[in-house]
Amino acid sequence: MPDRVRLVLVSDLHGSKAAYGKLANLPKVYKCDVVVLAGDLTGKVLVPIIRVGSQYVTNLFGEKKVITEGELNSVIRAIRDSGYYAQVMSKEEYDELSNNPTKLKHLLIDIMVREFSGDISKIRDNYRQLGVKLLLIPGNDDFNDFANAVRGIKDDTVMYFDEEVVELGGLIYAGFGYSNPTPWHTERELMEDEIKKRLINILGRLSRSELDRTVAVIHVPPYNTLIDQAPKLTSDLKPVVQGGVVVMEHVGSVAVREVIEDFGPLISLHGHVHESPGIDYLNARCCRRKVPVVNAGSEYQSGVLRLAYLIIENGKLKDKLLLRG
Repeated sequence: MPDRVRLVLVSDLHGSKAAYGKLANLPKVYKCDVVVLAGDLTGKVLVPIIRVGSQYVTNLFGEKKVITEGELNSVIRAIRDSGYYAQVMSKEEYDELSNNPTKLKHLLIDIMVREFSGDISKIRDNYRQLGVKLLLIPGNDDFNDFANAVRGIKDDTVMYFDEEVVELGGLIYAGFGYSNPTPWHTERELMEDEIKKRLINILGRLSRSELDRTVAVIHVPPYNTLIDQAPKLTSDLKPVVQGGVVVMEHVGSVAVREVIEDFGPLISLHGHVHESPGIDYLNARCCRRKVPVVNAGSEYQSGVLRLAYLIIENGKLKDKLLLRG
């Protein structure tokens, strides 16, 4: 086991160009050995920019806008910084996509892969110069086709490790990029029994001594903790408000909690619930250990990079800081 590892957790960047730019420069600001990107890598929306003569028309954040040629690049940048994707097209192309959801999805995935590959290329160049490694998994919001397209990213600097175990610098990292069911019915959601089955298959490969140096990276946090609280929603997906205060509820995974308590890894890192950055502890039944569980949170739509800066020393979480920038 290494004497000391400086580890940074980030998650749920959802395609934000601004957040990915900050991630690329992160090791220049915070000295670290490993960065973990814990899922939800891509954005959710394609914003069409329709070419009309010498101008462009789009719906930008709920407002119809007419854009000149000189404004086009700055508008596209604003769209990308918020985590959306922009595509310039003719009215005929727009009409065709509107009537063909399959073609629209394929276009969106192609754009996701292209933009993500560009962001990762910049990250790889910067991290390689500094000797920093990036480990990443997808999340429930990422399309399966996207996850399959980037699954092959494995080199000396950047490693995809969903449902895989990798050893790096004396620590073992076990990745799992799915969630329990959500109100949005995303592609990479599983029932609790399937989550438990898959996690046991991953962590069950490891001996007790290996689990003692294992960093579990699981997109969805454990249920009923400080890091899994999100706004309670109505049937039409609006926050429940009582007495002028948004009502919060626990939305994490029961199976994830049970597996962490049963296997007792060194630490468990999570994302998924943007509103609950923090750290909590679970009592591992296997080995009388308090397992730290950490969520960095997310403010991707504002271009803010939230992160958890963790120092692991002699097999224990020695220090932690929750930061944003």
